[in-house]
Amino acid sequence: MLMSFTRDHMDSAGAAEARERVTKWIEQTRQLFSVLPELLVTDTHVNERVSAAEKEAERLRRELEDLKRENHQLRGERDEIAQAMTVVAQRLGFTPRKSPFERTHAGDHTKPGELAKPGEPARPGELAKPGEPPKAGESPKAGESPKATDHPKV
Repeated sequence: MLMSFTRDHMDSAGAAEARERVTKWIEQTRQLFSVLPELLVTDTHVNERVSAAEKEAERLRRELEDLKRENHQLRGERDEIAQAMTVVAQRLGFTPRKSPFERTHAGDHTKPGELAKPGEPARPGELAKPGEPPKAGESPKAGESPKATDHPKV
């Protein structure tokens, strides 16, 4: 009999606790339902900001595409110029370097303004001093007319 009293007491205590919890959940649900319409109503200020952000994002996408096209065009122009410069360098007898950081061996090229010693053949890129005739095998500098004494005798 003592056991049945304890069991009944525990069942009634558990049932009371369960009723309290259900009552509390119902009250909380009522509170949530009262707040829900406020949460679902759209705020015009927020909508305006979202719309402005979407317009800005679209403007930036268009600008990015324009810049990509311009970059592509400029790279093509750069490549065309590089090819033209290579052709000019080849015609002038210069061998272009593959990299601007490529080093030449010591003594391969003269320093700017330095000429070959008398009796040595002129090195590529070497210019005569003003007033001196070009060395044999060289054409006159731009702007100078060839002189009769400039040509080697045959």
